[in-house]
Amino acid sequence: MSETGEKDLYVTQKAFFLDAYRSNRIGWPRTGVSLVVRTAFRMGYLKAGARVLEIGCGEGRNLLGLRLGGCSVVGMDYVEEPLRSAKIAVPEDIPLVQGDLFSLPFREQSFDAVLDWGVFHHLKKPERARYPKWLYRLVAPDGLLLLGAFSEKFQHHPDDFRRRMFVRHRGHYDVFFDKERFSRAMEPDWTLLWQGEEDQGDGLSHYRLGIFRRVP
Repeated sequence: MSETGEKDLYVTQKAFFLDAYRSNRIGWPRTGVSLVVRTAFRMGYLKAGARVLEIGCGEGRNLLGLRLGGCSVVGMDYVEEPLRSAKIAVPEDIPLVQGDLFSLPFREQSFDAVLDWGVFHHLKKPERARYPKWLYRLVAPDGLLLLGAFSEKFQHHPDDFRRRMFVRHRGHYDVFFDKERFSRAMEPDWTLLWQGEEDQGDGLSHYRLGIFRRVP
């Protein structure tokens, strides 16, 4: 596909998410804190006082968990609609930014950790290759990346079957990760500290979770 075609994909993908929020047809979790956040606290990787950015924060469900753990948090999403809901759901002193992953509006080493639950698996291969370096700049030495992405077991519906590890449908792009592929996704800029799985309880929505550390 041409470079123009790739740009068109991200335009239609943004429109897909905007429509999902406006029509209230949302297939991803809206409440509760992801296991990757809870695990990062439990294992001592995340501690009170850490500066954390969540990209793709949506309506703020993970921001609440991070704040309760004592972190200083910033939420970012490229769609304005969920940020309106987040302003109601999270404490008013949590900054919420409308921004784009491709042009991150933050200074280098502004954070101790970045959380991405649900963005990485919507990137095409060229952008996935650049992604580790984009986030590398944002975190301090020994900084963390908390990542949640579609597992190879993820299904959009009970009869969903695919022969490839990616699919483009309904105006957006999804890529899926088995355990080995996920473990290597951030190399060589990040090293994997922990990998787990999360099931949203519907028998369909399976996610790979990882805690990565920035390589000096």
